[in-house]
Amino acid sequence: MNNYGKQNQIIILLAMIIALPSAAFCQADTISKPTINSSGKEKPPPHIHSLYTGIGAGSNLIYLGTSISNNKPFYSASATYGYRNSLFVSASASHLNETTPFLAFYNLAMNYSHTFNSWFDLSSDIAGYKTAEPLQDSLFSDFAYVNLTTGFDWKLLYTRISFSGIISEENGFFLQVSNSRYFETPEFFKGKALVSFNPDIDILFGNLISIETASGSNRYGNAPPFSHSRKKPANSADTVNEKFGLIDFMFSIPVTFSYGRFSIEAEASYLLPVNSNPYYIDMKGFTFYLNALIKIF
Repeated sequence: MNNYGKQNQIIILLAMIIALPSAAFCQADTISKPTINSSGKEKPPPHIHSLYTGIGAGSNLIYLGTSISNNKPFYSASATYGYRNSLFVSASASHLNETTPFLAFYNLAMNYSHTFNSWFDLSSDIAGYKTAEPLQDSLFSDFAYVNLTTGFDWKLLYTRISFSGIISEENGFFLQVSNSRYFETPEFFKGKALVSFNPDIDILFGNLISIETASGSNRYGNAPPFSHSRKKPANSADTVNEKFGLIDFMFSIPVTFSYGRFSIEAEASYLLPVNSNPYYIDMKGFTFYLNALIKIF
């Protein structure tokens, strides 16, 4: 086994150790929906149907380790329908700064989640992304996304392990391991408002492009299957292969202010890639996202 394979095994083992802490306690804040609020009054049961609308903006839209906004600020509008607080269908449209046509890409997604008990939940997602025809070459090709996520509530940490597949011009498989810790302030403004925090560390694994040069050195980079950067030619003397390995780490701190039917979320993130390859530009650094959401019913 080469050094790359040994390094991968060590990294995956380390990720699993991080993802599965030995103290298996339950964290009610992230999994189970509490029925009693901070004032001691029983909360009403959730509605069967719900509808949300939202607008958002960000400095860069990072998706599976790459920028699908072409490293430009973006602006989005969305609508989401919910059924029994378990099944959600959403649609969104996004505009990129200084880009025509005005609507650069669209997204249609469905999510289903089920909480089995106070420490385990399961969710699945299916989504499609459609790019405006004039931007197919400069942004990304149309693709579909399927995902299965298991959630484990350890009280001190909430761990998600996600298995994702991409169907596009190329196919790709991704594994994400995330650890977060949700907490919130006591309610204020007569019990109508609160502020919540959910710091998160995300580890992303996927297919890496391995380029072996004529001198025998290897360079690894992330080339998502929906990205046209895969089409960039390498030197004729180079050998190109694919290997599964660690892509990047992402550290994020979402802060949400909720008041009645209205909420606003600000999230600062830092992306730290593991590999560097001149053919495939790695995303690195800070991004910022702001989103406002209103519950219609």
